[in-house]
Amino acid sequence: MIDARHRPIKITTDFYQLGVPDFPVYLSMGDVGMLIEGGTGAYFTLIVDQIKELGIAPQKIKYLALTHTHPDHIGAVPHLKKLWPHLQIVGSSGAAKAMKRLSEKKESLKEFLANDSAITAIQLAKGAITTAPPALENYHFEVDHVLDEGERITLSSKVVWRVYHAPGHSACHVAYNDENEGTLVIGDATGFYVAAKNALWPNYFESLENYCHSIQKLSTLPADRLVLSHNGVVETGAHAYFEKVMAVTEAYHTEMLERVAKGENPETIATEKADWVNSLTDIQTYDVMFNMAKLLIRRSQTASTRHNLFTLP
Repeated sequence: MIDARHRPIKITTDFYQLGVPDFPVYLSMGDVGMLIEGGTGAYFTLIVDQIKELGIAPQKIKYLALTHTHPDHIGAVPHLKKLWPHLQIVGSSGAAKAMKRLSEKKESLKEFLANDSAITAIQLAKGAITTAPPALENYHFEVDHVLDEGERITLSSKVVWRVYHAPGHSACHVAYNDENEGTLVIGDATGFYVAAKNALWPNYFESLENYCHSIQKLSTLPADRLVLSHNGVVETGAHAYFEKVMAVTEAYHTEMLERVAKGENPETIATEKADWVNSLTDIQTYDVMFNMAKLLIRRSQTASTRHNLFTLP
């Protein structure tokens, strides 16, 4: 029996939030089903139990769709694939390359496992879980089907997801849009948002230009509901949310450049930002937050000065 705190959340008639708010996984059901996001190893067992709670036969779930391949978004994939070999993992060409590296390069796998284990340790320490996921004899990572821009994933005549490449947060990031329901899964394409604290941390880890271009593209899609890779769903006001993201991103970028130009040490800036992010969430270790904050400074320094970068269409 699942703890009441961990019951699946019904978002629409055929769309559910699984996992936990920090690391949600989504399930879309038509004639067949599709999981969106690969979760973390820490919550693999919970995801399985939640699907059982819904009374959905695992054999009906055909796809597992990746938004991107950062470790906290693929941690449950090898566990789910071992349990349910019929699952077809789908993602971008960049995701396919990244997953292949994990399967073929020991150092890449070692780095992934260290990150996934660190997340598990945090969840254990705060009592969110009581046991760590079982270690696997072999960790298999493979994208079974590479998604093209505009491709449709049909779950039924009424449940059809269209794919949109959305790099910037990562090079391999994609978004999924169900036009019938007005639901757009944006993953981490707009950064890390904590609605309860009215806080948003821009996450243009791959490229500021690509990040802004992707947000501009996503803002034109027919969607009322925005589904995030952390902290749930923005149910209303999609355009206002995208406007907020752009304003916060521009302010963050400008602040980074101005402080560095005044001679402030980037390490000091990164420490301050890591402290702030650490006050918002504990989903990663402090060292990870610090390194990501340093990376954002570098991305701001190498970004173009093209006009209208932060303006929505």
